[in-house]
Parts: sequence; C-alpha cells; structure tokens
Amino acid sequence: MATRPVTKITEEEYLRLERAAEYKSEFIGGEVFAMPGGSFRHSVLAAKWITDFNVRLQGQSCIVFSSDVRVRTPSTGSYVYPDVSVVRGKPVAHAGSDDILTNPTVIVEVLSPSTSDYDHGTKFDLYREIPSLSDYVMVHTDTVQVDHFARQPDGSWILREYRGEDSTISLNSIDCTIRLGDVYAGLPN
Repeated sequence: MATRPVTKITEEEYLRLERAAEYKSEFIGGEVFAMPGGSFRHSVLAAKWITDFNVRLQGQSCIVFSSDVRVRTPSTGSYVYPDVSVVRGKPVAHAGSDDILTNPTVIVEVLSPSTSDYDHGTKFDLYREIPSLSDYVMVHTDTVQVDHFARQPDGSWILREYRGEDSTISLNSIDCTIRLGDVYAGLPN
C-alpha cells in the first residue's frame, strides 16, 4: 500500500495561512494540524483557570492569555495554542508580532479524550524547549484531577498529581495557589 507524501511548509507560509484562516491549526515539523473543537466541560474549565488566575494574580506583574495566542517553541520553530498561558513580567513576542508569545511561565492544557496523549507527549516535548516555562499543568475533564510538571533548577521536571476538590496546586513561579474545587465547581455534564 502506497503512502501519501506529506507536504511540508515553512514557518512564514504557515503564519500567512494561519492568520487568514477561519480556524486554528498548529505547526509542528513543517506540518499543519487542525485544532479540534472542545466540549462544554473543556471550555468551562479553561475559562475558570483564566478567571482564577486573573483574580489571584491581580496586582502582580503577570499577564494571562487565552487560547487565542499562539506560542512559538525556540528549537523546533513549532507553533501551538495552549488553553491558558501566563507570563510573569513582560510578554515577549516573536519577530515583532503581537500574536506569537515566546516566554510563557505557566501553561495549562485542558485534556480531552482526543488530545490527552498529544498533550502528555508531543506537546509537552515542545513546551520543554521554552526556557521561561516553569510549570506545565494538565487538567482532566472527566475527574477532579490535575497533573503538574514543575521545572527544577537542574532542568529536570517533577510530576505532582492532585486529586479531589480539596486539593490545592501551588505554582511557585507566579506565587499562585489554586484550589481544585474552585475550578471544577459547576461544570456542565
């Protein structure tokens, strides 16, 4: 059985196409991948993390971004759309743009059945390229659970799992603690 050849494009071609597109796509290794839509639970969880961050980080030098802002990874030149990004300090844009972030401190991905393996694998590999990234948070939609990877001073990553509404996750890089019960409360079924 013959395989269909993969057409690869440049970063410049991707950005030109992406900025004119009606839907979002990620760019990895010269290939473009359409972003799947999210469920009600996925959308509400992402919104709750954004809201909680904005409330808890008020008065600090942090900026919270939604999934409308793409993030560029430095080594592979990939472009991805995290559900939530937080920058401590001033956001740094790629090549003078106003829609490509290069220095997130915290990234939150809300997991769905279709993207869970990708978010745990390839996407986390890409995120680890970003020197400013200190915390990678994966939020489960089907249970009250968060997987938190924290970068250590030696560059390694430690996983901590949080389960249950009374659990709290501490993101030391942005001086923020979030109780899981607050972000999981009132989710649609």
